[in-house]
Amino acid sequence: MDKQLLDRSLENFFLNSNIQIDFGNFFIAILLSLILSYFVKLTYIKVGRALNDKDYFSDTFIPLAIITTLVITVIKFSLALSLGLVGALSIVRFRAAIKEPEELVYLFFIIAIGLANGANQFLLSSIATIMIIGFLFARNIYKNKTDNEGNFSSDSNILSINIADNTKKDIDEIILKLKKNFKYLKLKSVNIEKNNSNYVFWYESDNSNLQDLLKNISKLSDDNVSISMYSKSGAFE
Repeated sequence: MDKQLLDRSLENFFLNSNIQIDFGNFFIAILLSLILSYFVKLTYIKVGRALNDKDYFSDTFIPLAIITTLVITVIKFSLALSLGLVGALSIVRFRAAIKEPEELVYLFFIIAIGLANGANQFLLSSIATIMIIGFLFARNIYKNKTDNEGNFSSDSNILSINIADNTKKDIDEIILKLKKNFKYLKLKSVNIEKNNSNYVFWYESDNSNLQDLLKNISKLSDDNVSISMYSKSGAFE
């Protein structure tokens, strides 16, 4: 009899436990997650060193923080729901391509904000966010002062060469003509397909020779070859 009573009590605990949510704290948590994640978004756009589309990527920060807050608010009152979440996460995979470690760091940052606010740790999430954002800005200022006397290093400058027809253009010929315009040119990545090839280089250019470089690129570009440059220092933006 005692065993049956114990089994019934456990079943009632796991399946029929009521979730008591303080909606005042819930709305504060949602609002604070929105505000803090927005500041993280601005920080990422301002000091992030990733070479992807930062505006597009950071658009996920606010909804991710709010969703994390909602999930934690619900499951913290129910062991059954928390166990169910573990099972759900085991079959749901995050399929967005994370190309750089910095992107993963910011995603964890946003999730941590949602976790803290969902657990009603409002002061902790606010102070921690301010401290981390302050550190990111301080690191960015320090890097700008120390790298090449305030300029970004060459690995922040990207030269991309796309060849549409590999039979008509040779990458060695293109690089030979471009090399004279650069102080430094190093292959970073290659993607070669049957009828298309893409080459990405790190570079450092001589700004006094900028016009000759642009003219040379214009001459080399045609229907089969497209050349694009990205400079985080702003020289080619």
